[in-house]
Amino acid sequence: MFKNPFQVAVIFAVVSLAIKLLVFLLGIQHGAMEQYIFFIYMLILLIAVFFGIRTNKVMYEGNTTFGQDFRTGARTASFYAIIVTLITYVYYAKIDPDFFSIKQKPFIDGLYEAAKSRINIDSKEVILKNLGNAIYSVRLQLSPYAQSMITMFGLVFLGLFNSVVFSFLMKKYPGFKK
Repeated sequence: MFKNPFQVAVIFAVVSLAIKLLVFLLGIQHGAMEQYIFFIYMLILLIAVFFGIRTNKVMYEGNTTFGQDFRTGARTASFYAIIVTLITYVYYAKIDPDFFSIKQKPFIDGLYEAAKSRINIDSKEVILKNLGNAIYSVRLQLSPYAQSMITMFGLVFLGLFNSVVFSFLMKKYPGFKK
């Protein structure tokens, strides 16, 4: 079926891309689906780590050790995380560039209203100029780069955890070679 952890990661990253594009094409990327895409990525990562470890077990002559299984699962998760990070950056930078401007608007408007209520200046430009650092922070946190880095670190750490769990389970319950 699969020949190595990189192939497993690529196939499941393509599945993740297909789901992300489907959500975009259906126009449901804002709202309830926004929170669920993370859980979908976690499920796909879980399946990818399982198949990565299982592929190594099938290809390896004899029994594998816990360390070999963990390294294979971690390698699969890392490859998957890097590929999904690239997909995430390209998606938010090129495919859906308005996503973060829509997300930033309520925060910036909230900053403006809070500042307006504290000082007696009606000029929006003067208020926003004084809130430059806060606006910069919002724009930095809600950007394709920040989202990509959060995605990468989150998927790597979740993948390492999944790798430990699956390595333990596959060591404890033999029979995954069939």
